[in-house]
Amino acid sequence: MIREALSSIARNESVASLISRAPIARDVVKRVVAGESVDDALAVASELADRGFCLSLERAAPTVTSDEVAAAVTGDYAALIEAVASAGLGGVCEVSVFPESLGVMPDSGEAGARQRLFELTRLATDRSVALMVGMGPAGDVDQTITWVDDLHAAGMPVGVTLPAVLRRTAADCERFAGRRVRLVKGGHRGTAAVAYAHPIEIDKSFVRCAKTLLRGGGEPSFATHDPRARYGRPRHSYEFAFFMGRQEAAQERLLAAGERVRIYVPYGPDWFERLVGGLAEQPSSISAALRSLLPGSS
Repeated sequence: MIREALSSIARNESVASLISRAPIARDVVKRVVAGESVDDALAVASELADRGFCLSLERAAPTVTSDEVAAAVTGDYAALIEAVASAGLGGVCEVSVFPESLGVMPDSGEAGARQRLFELTRLATDRSVALMVGMGPAGDVDQTITWVDDLHAAGMPVGVTLPAVLRRTAADCERFAGRRVRLVKGGHRGTAAVAYAHPIEIDKSFVRCAKTLLRGGGEPSFATHDPRARYGRPRHSYEFAFFMGRQEAAQERLLAAGERVRIYVPYGPDWFERLVGGLAEQPSSISAALRSLLPGSS
């Protein structure tokens, strides 16, 4: 199963092809993806919220290269925000948006994606639903940071995801320490002047950035299961973030210990491309990631 999945990723085959050849994959998919529709996502979110988890929902989409697709994805995000608000989940459920999924086309440049992000943020603010701006592998870091600054200046305090793999993130954490930040290790690649190359360097960067955020007055979210990340902060002034279906035993242990735990839940017809795009940024972790998704793993 794992060998076949890796081969499919290497050949860029569709998930439908893989599932049709390996029925067990259907159970794996249910553990890591909420489904293809807003209703599917809300059903999973409601069940996890009832168990005490916080949620982060993403309408998974690959990098968008046409205005038509960008408009459709934006419409899906708007429907998700409305559904979260209508379900009364705004207090525990945020919506995660990747700017590159809103379209940065050659003809319109940044303008179209920026406008769509601002429209979604205004809607989320009106509906009292928190918005987290993601930092995907195809995203422009400077552009995303600028848009987040512009949103804050307009009175819409969105959160932002910062990857510890980038050398610049230490300075970004200093500047955003009073805001909501999700700190991830990240999979961005670049030259040695831009990004750390070795896992130990990335781990050390993550710790340095975490300490910076915890010294600030914001609400940091840490993509780690290490409880030492609190650094003396009172519980619920920070949180731990996990992907749906990953490290489930650690999720439960932290929740039972009184920690705030947020589960990242992707959904939508393009979820596979989004998942593979993330895994491809860290090819050495693909095999371990897939093994952890098999029934009986945690």
